[in-house]
Amino acid sequence: MNTDTNQEIDFEKMPSIELLEYISFKEGFPTEAQLAFVQFCYRFGKDLKRKSEIYCNKYGYSEVVALEIANCTFARVWKYPTFDKEKSNAKDLDKGILLWMYRILYTQIIKYGEQNSCAEPTEEEDLSLVSNADELLDRFDTPDSEAKRVINEKLKTIERALTQLSEKHRIIYFTYRAYIKEGKKVPRPITKLLREKLSLTQKSVNTYYGDAHRHVTNYLNIFLNGQV
Repeated sequence: MNTDTNQEIDFEKMPSIELLEYISFKEGFPTEAQLAFVQFCYRFGKDLKRKSEIYCNKYGYSEVVALEIANCTFARVWKYPTFDKEKSNAKDLDKGILLWMYRILYTQIIKYGEQNSCAEPTEEEDLSLVSNADELLDRFDTPDSEAKRVINEKLKTIERALTQLSEKHRIIYFTYRAYIKEGKKVPRPITKLLREKLSLTQKSVNTYYGDAHRHVTNYLNIFLNGQV
């Protein structure tokens, strides 16, 4: 980060991760932080607004509300520019930042339905639940269109399998698949959020996931054998 106030800074050419760094130093460098934020919003505004419209349409919200929620998301980024590139699975940092903002966006939409205004979610709530195939697909870093199509088809097949189970099965399964890492457990804030939102004990959450996982595995085996 260049802190020389006598040297002109080219924010347009600056990597997005550095824009976030400038935003995080808004107390010490308010002018530079504001310029970085303007460029950040310009760079990601189109994609974020499009995603907001898609999500809002599913919840019956208008384009006006979609724009407001997109602005709420950027306001959240200004206040908490906490993207961690070490935790991002995306190969491209801009894609990783966008996926990070999609999670914030989804949380804002859920909260908007409760209070009709911008939300101030906790850090744990920013780790939102995933309730369907489309939301899980958004979390995959798949720049190749053919690879994305294949993943989408598989997720839609899984979603069809889960229609035979309850909504809790579906939410728990998709949320686990979104956050679980190879050889690691689901983050505690997510399991806590599942317990609170679904009014379940941790043992019940584990049981729901186990049941859903077995059901999906059996369904896919039958599907691949051409019996579905």
